[in-house]
Amino acid sequence: MHAGDVREVFGEPGAYAGDGLPYALALLARITREQGHVPLHADLDDTDEPLLLGEASGRRPPARYLGDAPTLVRLYSGRPVAGARYELAGVGEGELNIFG
Repeated sequence: MHAGDVREVFGEPGAYAGDGLPYALALLARITREQGHVPLHADLDDTDEPLLLGEASGRRPPARYLGDAPTLVRLYSGRPVAGARYELAGVGEGELNIFG
């Protein structure tokens, strides 16, 4: 996330979408599961398989995200998503923030 922050400040391409993105997504899935976050089924534009995040207990039906992986990382890290194209159903943006 911090590398994405730096790239964004300097106007560099690929903010939140660098070579480490697959590792960041795997870590995000683990952290959201361990912390019992709201379940989320993410259909990412840039992958063939959906990403399942959060608690999978069945107490709450999974929310749904449609969009790209960098925007998903921004949502979970509480970074701005102005101008990003995505759909989010069953959960508010603020509920996804793992830092706040």
